[in-house]
Amino acid sequence: MALGKVAYKYFFKPTFSVRYHIRHFGLTGWLRMQRGEEQMKKAASKLPPVNLPTDKILEVSFLTGAKYWHQTIFCAYTLSRCLDGRLGIKLYSDGTLTDEHIGFINKVLPGIKAISEKQVLKHLDSVLPQHQFPTLRHLRNWHPFFRRLIDIHTAPSWTIHLDSDMIFFGQPRQILEAYQHKTAVYMKEQLENSYFVDSEDVLRDKYDINCIKSVNGGIIAYDNDRIDYADLEEKAKLLLQHYPLAGPAQVEQTLMSYVLYRQTAMALDEKTYTIFYDDKPDPGSLQIVRHYIFKAKLPYFTTEWKKAVL
Repeated sequence: MALGKVAYKYFFKPTFSVRYHIRHFGLTGWLRMQRGEEQMKKAASKLPPVNLPTDKILEVSFLTGAKYWHQTIFCAYTLSRCLDGRLGIKLYSDGTLTDEHIGFINKVLPGIKAISEKQVLKHLDSVLPQHQFPTLRHLRNWHPFFRRLIDIHTAPSWTIHLDSDMIFFGQPRQILEAYQHKTAVYMKEQLENSYFVDSEDVLRDKYDINCIKSVNGGIIAYDNDRIDYADLEEKAKLLLQHYPLAGPAQVEQTLMSYVLYRQTAMALDEKTYTIFYDDKPDPGSLQIVRHYIFKAKLPYFTTEWKKAVL
């Protein structure tokens, strides 16, 4: 093995996350994040159980695992409190979810439904058999990103998936309405550029792939029963053929935005369904949910989650 490959395998790849956070937050900030996340894990396991009655007014799905189970608890816990517990919760594994993690979540949110790998694969063999949909099945094995598109959104009927790194502060009426009417909605990205494999114009004019701009994957909902999987297989194949250097996040974002375009999806109100990018979140009183990404991870792990248990 070449020296460069050895260095990448044994140093650069394993230490990427640490180096990324130190570069953005400094050593002190990174240590604060580490301590805050450990505190968050302990707090997540000790939250009082929330009763989830059978008369739910919303059902949500999470892709979670070893790195995110505690974040999933806080997101689902705060949402369930805003809905007086009338919430159904499905858990899908990113490949690392164990029975122990499921136990932690079920202790706080008794009544969750964990979809096993065996159940997922049996369902996929029915709706996306390997011989008919080799590209979509390949995507699922390529990166956990695609388990949102392939595992969660091949379930029957309207489905919403939520990223775990969010906290709810109010009742999400737009989402409740979308659930009732099976309409497609998404969280709106507030940065200028969409994270596609190419520009919207090229994708539309050259490959007949129309995409909705500024989609953030934190909240995505649409009617799975309306998906043309043969068409999605063809579009996925085109992307892999013509953009072999594109990363999984770009390919998934392109395909997800294409699906949303086909269902005339509407953006959630960005003033109340808010994304934070920096280390000084705006404590606006109108915010229904806060999604913490990039530098906002520092306050998320050190102070923001504590607001959910006050």
